[in-house]
Amino acid sequence: MTPAQLDMLKPFDSEKSTPRWFYILKEAEIMEKGLRLGPVGGHIVGEVFIGLLKADDTSYLAAQPHWTPVLPAATPGKFRITDLLKFADVVPPL
Repeated sequence: MTPAQLDMLKPFDSEKSTPRWFYILKEAEIMEKGLRLGPVGGHIVGEVFIGLLKADDTSYLAAQPHWTPVLPAATPGKFRITDLLKFADVVPPL
């Protein structure tokens, strides 16, 4: 979190001691106008998905841990989720 983002949370004392669920909701409200999760909430959701994939013996993450995509990437050798979304034509190319 940037210093400017922390400053936005100071009027609510959210940078000191706040229940995580409330912090996540307030962070989303302040930083994303409540339309999506902020950095902390997004990180937690991502970690939960990764944990579920690692725990599932049939997932590629558990069964094929060294598998890498062979689709085109913006940076050769570094395939990212944005490359997948562009390949699937979900987002327009830059």
